[in-house]
Amino acid sequence: MENDPRSEWAARLKAFGMIIKLGNDLFAASDFNTACGMAVNSSRALLKFKTSTMLELSGGKARIVAQYAQVAINHNSNAAMLQTSLCEHLELSEKPLILSTADVPNLNQYAGIALSQLIGERDRMMIVMLAPPPFLGSVDFRLVWMLEFAEEIPKYAINAASILVRNYAEALYCHRCCRVSAKAKIRKWMQPKRVALYVLAILLLALMFVRVQESVNAEFEVRAPKTVSTYAWFDGPIARCYKQDGDLVKAGELIAEYDTSQLAFRLANAESQVREIEKEFDLERSAAFSDRTRLGKVQLIEARLNGARVAVDEAKWYMAHSKLTAPASGTLALADGRAELLTNRAVRTGDRIFDIYTGEGAAAEILVNERDSSILQGQPEVTFFLYTRPEISIPGKVQAIANYPELTEQRVYCYKVRATMDGVSNLRYGMRGIAKLRGDRVSLGYYLFKNLVIYLRRI
Repeated sequence: MENDPRSEWAARLKAFGMIIKLGNDLFAASDFNTACGMAVNSSRALLKFKTSTMLELSGGKARIVAQYAQVAINHNSNAAMLQTSLCEHLELSEKPLILSTADVPNLNQYAGIALSQLIGERDRMMIVMLAPPPFLGSVDFRLVWMLEFAEEIPKYAINAASILVRNYAEALYCHRCCRVSAKAKIRKWMQPKRVALYVLAILLLALMFVRVQESVNAEFEVRAPKTVSTYAWFDGPIARCYKQDGDLVKAGELIAEYDTSQLAFRLANAESQVREIEKEFDLERSAAFSDRTRLGKVQLIEARLNGARVAVDEAKWYMAHSKLTAPASGTLALADGRAELLTNRAVRTGDRIFDIYTGEGAAAEILVNERDSSILQGQPEVTFFLYTRPEISIPGKVQAIANYPELTEQRVYCYKVRATMDGVSNLRYGMRGIAKLRGDRVSLGYYLFKNLVIYLRRI
């Protein structure tokens, strides 16, 4: 009866029914991991393997997803690391790969070491790659089924495994790519990090519609309401400075004077030349009355006389402007800061010698960076905070705004803004601090990301 054809067909039908049932059971599984566990465990009754492992291969790296008779997977165990190494270093295809210890020399170094440590001399290993079904399109991973047998693999087991992997592939890839349970989706999308990102995105979107008052901080310096400057009339050394920085002076009061020793010599020399030329001119002019041929010489001498008189006038002008007086009454501010530094200093024409601060109260000169100049389009409010008295807020009012930015010593283009300072006494000129300017209301998104956009535009 062993060779009865009916018995053989009955066995084939039974095996075929088991293949169909195993495939359907995997489709009915709740999730991917459960389906992989069913694949490596339930198929043992049909294939009679010693052990089996399902691995996921992605980007050249393998990861065990299910093992026979194992509830939890120890990825750090020696067997697990050998199985992943063997999977990573084999050239796999959809055709089952049968390996034994005799195949070790034909494999690369890593695959050979892993195979020799995984199976014994009589053991056989069958490795087959589960191809994704065509209707899923391209996927960036592959499933690999690794089966170990205690002896030669029966032909029926190879044929059954070749058919079984097709059903397994459809079920497992669908679970992995398509069939995600509602709870799994919720858990995936409600992870703490994702929830935090959702809240942040909603918050940023909502804040884009919130309008806040635009504000800018800028440095300022306390200045006099009015400043009158005195500059060097001509090149020359300063002989003496009669006043100290910060002194109260009156209009017309002597502040400093040039060294006039050379100027006095030039004046005396020019006057002496004028007198000599005048005598020569008088003699030649008298002689010309009797000798008309000498008129030409008289004209030449007259031209020399006029030039000498111009030299005298020039020397007198230098002498008259050698004394630097206060153009107005007020507080003196020397350009060098101290009288000792100005004394014996050689100045050039146009050099600022000193300033006179006039008027009552104090004003502020604010330097607003060009990138923050949008706040100057209206009439901004301003409040001052001195470095020396930061606890006190000083109200102010903008008086004038420069039409064009200027390049500062820090190599930054800034607009100069002049404003009054009210309500505080004992302010000294030259004090510095922070001016807080408040403009019109703008969207919070513009206020927060304006500088970021400027930076990105520079890239």
